[in-house]
Amino acid sequence: MATDSVRRHSTRSFVVAINAIGACSETLETAALLAATEGAELEVVFVEDANLLRLADLPVTHEIDRISGAIREIDTRRVQRALEVEARRLQREIARIGDTRAVRATLRIARGEILAEALSASTRVEITFVHAATRAFAGDRLAAHRSSFATAARGTGAVRGARRKPVGCLYEGGPDGVRALDTAATLARALGCGLMVLIPYRRAEEAEERARELGTRLENAELRFLEVAEDRSAFEARLLEPRNSRLLVVAKTSPSLEGAAARRALESLPIPLVLVA
Repeated sequence: MATDSVRRHSTRSFVVAINAIGACSETLETAALLAATEGAELEVVFVEDANLLRLADLPVTHEIDRISGAIREIDTRRVQRALEVEARRLQREIARIGDTRAVRATLRIARGEILAEALSASTRVEITFVHAATRAFAGDRLAAHRSSFATAARGTGAVRGARRKPVGCLYEGGPDGVRALDTAATLARALGCGLMVLIPYRRAEEAEERARELGTRLENAELRFLEVAEDRSAFEARLLEPRNSRLLVVAKTSPSLEGAAARRALESLPIPLVLVA
């Protein structure tokens, strides 16, 4: 694996942007583990879905209870109360993680779209975790259990409760790509799992060159080559397919993050995205 550590600043802070504590607890725990490993502080951004709250204001909007199947109107006040309950649960979880990991963690509540809020927060830090959990309306029953991931992670140096899928990393060369690769390698070591490197290419010579570059930096990493067509949409669809990795590490300057189609795909990505500046 990569031998270089994630680059160090005098005062370091990582951001993790999430929209639900129950569904995103694994992401929060992973971000805290990396922060503890790298001696960084952690800023947790809880993003209240502005679209959901606007939708709740409409008189014709209804929701279906996941348990009883009952149809009812969405009540804005009930949605807001549920979000406040979620924020309090998150505050307690942050306090627990801070004590367990010896990491200074703070909570900030924002209202908007999670990817936009994450990108805004990422302008001042080097590593940003983004996890947009998909679930029913916030006013519906919220998950009350803590994931087995977080429970198994207490007091351990590496997380042992989660499935052992590898950390995925998109490598496109250059200094930014190297920093993303080093971050992915650090995460893989901390989590005790493998590293899968995704390498886009247009020509066979380019693939060979990237393979040589990585050969001097990596040990026991799985390399996967992804051909980039003239139309990048097919490549982006393959890149963002989460079936083979537990999270995806990408340089923030990656061209694969540009364009409306890529943004839409990222917003619906069911695994965490880690942006590296």
